[in-house]
Amino acid sequence: MANVSYQIAHLLEKMTSSDKDFRFMATNDLMSELQKDSIKLDDDSERKVVKMLLRLLEDKNGEVQNLAVKCLGPLVNKVKENQVETIVDALCTNMISENEQLRDICSIGLKTVISELPITNTALAANVCRRITGKLTSAIEKQDVSVQLEALDILADLLSRFGSLLLDFHSGILKSLLPQLNSSRQAVRKSL
Repeated sequence: MANVSYQIAHLLEKMTSSDKDFRFMATNDLMSELQKDSIKLDDDSERKVVKMLLRLLEDKNGEVQNLAVKCLGPLVNKVKENQVETIVDALCTNMISENEQLRDICSIGLKTVISELPITNTALAANVCRRITGKLTSAIEKQDVSVQLEALDILADLLSRFGSLLLDFHSGILKSLLPQLNSSRQAVRKSL
């Protein structure tokens, strides 16, 4: 465990480098580590990895951002529920950001997390679904069409994968979707 913690700490340190190539390679190495079945992170390492990957979603370099978002998939299966909640909350918040690039990468991140959530852990999936659903329905009601379209797309993924866990939210989802049928934007109507 100490060796893994040291290795992760070393990668995290490289991820703070001013050199984008170092950040990219360290993120790539982290991705390789996260894909191993044998890796076990302690609480401190979990927290640091989550914090760093969320920070890298805002990196100036698009390749680093893309790699960081890809790390979220295997990461949600390696960390405890509270860290998954941290990831989801940050992604939801950034999905309605004024920064279009950050919005886009965080939308991809949410789709990644939803696709990788373990179906076998229904308590985790249900908790994450509850956390995301209200934020998505609020985003759908926003006037920004690009935010609406992303939120609709993510909500479709969420319902497709975990619809049975969202029975309590169906009326709220319906309430946010029905007005969109009258949207002046064809893309919004079409995505329903």
